[in-house]
Amino acid sequence: MKTITKKGVIKDELNSCLAIYDSENPEKFVKILDSRILKAKVKFPLLEYCATEMYAAIPESLHIMICDRISSLRTIGGNVLLGILLQKRLQGHFEQSLDKAAEYMVAGEEWYVTDIIGERVYGWSLLNNPKKTLARFDQMRNHKSHWVVRAIGTGTHYAIKKGLDSKNAEQAFLLLLSLGTAKHHHIKTGIGWAAKTTAKFHPDIIARYANQIEDKRMVGQWFRTKVKIGLKRGDYAKIH
Repeated sequence: MKTITKKGVIKDELNSCLAIYDSENPEKFVKILDSRILKAKVKFPLLEYCATEMYAAIPESLHIMICDRISSLRTIGGNVLLGILLQKRLQGHFEQSLDKAAEYMVAGEEWYVTDIIGERVYGWSLLNNPKKTLARFDQMRNHKSHWVVRAIGTGTHYAIKKGLDSKNAEQAFLLLLSLGTAKHHHIKTGIGWAAKTTAKFHPDIIARYANQIEDKRMVGQWFRTKVKIGLKRGDYAKIH
């Protein structure tokens, strides 16, 4: 497997792909992209750069068509491209971007697909447009796919880690609490991850909802365990 570790190399590879880009035949572009970049071993920051360049170079009207083709390849790196391309489209296509992210997560059928796309789309959206995103998260709680529900946790983890303010972090935590009795492994893993991150960065929020967290009718032991781990990690970070 070819390995790409330098920005200059990935830039040359992408330029080679864009050189054969034809708006009448976007499938050809995706095939070359797959062979030159997605089949190589490439670090995520370089793929994010690649997606940013693609967003600027390819007409907006073809973004989703390109994304659909990339999703069908089911490559790990392709998920990074999808996440950034949809992230870039959030401002002008909020609903479509969130819906497409969900579609690609369901199609991917793997936890890492949800996490890669969820952080870059749902997490970035929550951080930069919390009110609208929290409203969508509230709807997503009842989504039929466990991958999409898991992404509430993935997105919340990302946003809090990147500095989501306390008020919106609290509202996000209430959504996590509402899923505290989930039974599906992948939902528990995603929601628990976000609960742990909340506890680490916002222990005051945990203190305010201590009674609900300890209520075994409302919250499973897995949730309480993640909260406790997060609190310990927060304490450790303060000492060190």
